[in-house]
Amino acid sequence: MVNGLSQLYRAANVMHNKMTDISITANNLANIDTIGYKRELPFAEVLSRLKNPQVKQITDFSEGEFIQTGNPLDLAISKNGFFMIKTDKGVQLTKNGHFKLTEDGGIVDTKGNPVITEGGDLNLLEYTLNKNNKIKISKEGEITVGKEVVDQLKIAKIDDPTTMVRENGGNFSFPNGGYSEASEDDYEIEQGYLEGSNTNAILEMEQMISMNKEYETAQKIIKAIDQQLAMAKEIGKV
Repeated sequence: MVNGLSQLYRAANVMHNKMTDISITANNLANIDTIGYKRELPFAEVLSRLKNPQVKQITDFSEGEFIQTGNPLDLAISKNGFFMIKTDKGVQLTKNGHFKLTEDGGIVDTKGNPVITEGGDLNLLEYTLNKNNKIKISKEGEITVGKEVVDQLKIAKIDDPTTMVRENGGNFSFPNGGYSEASEDDYEIEQGYLEGSNTNAILEMEQMISMNKEYETAQKIIKAIDQQLAMAKEIGKV
């Protein structure tokens, strides 16, 4: 009886883990077109990559494909560099460099959150009124309008991924620290490009199929053990 209960517990634990893995994989697939999205690793992948599986959240920070757009405010950032965004919840880091210019000359993300620069509140209005003034952003993040350098993007790097909180849209926040200002060796910016999601649809679907099969197997084991325990209970009454 004790052995049967132990097997029942192990099978239930497998089902629980697989449900979590399926949810993570489904979210990865849902964000396959999200700019700068970094896929989460299912529990099985965490075990294969880490010596310590107790880490709460694991993110795959491998680079997605850089997609050329030609838009001067579309920026892709490589290596361990992240754009810094000022939100109502505080500073957030992101790989999503799909920025735009506001009517008053500020640079913001798709939600209207200001992009953080070294100079503080960036205002390009007086420079952009002249249509001949082109905005150029160097690989280091230096912002030039026409021939004049006006500011520089503030770039961060992640020091401790275990402290981060994943936010909507692929951003990351760090309530307890975990990031610092990046040096120029930590990143490289490509103007006129966006980084696509690093989710691979084929691999995610293969994982989804495998996880569903493992879930169904554990479900069958639980059903079989439950029947055996019921039979043992009936025999005990005789």
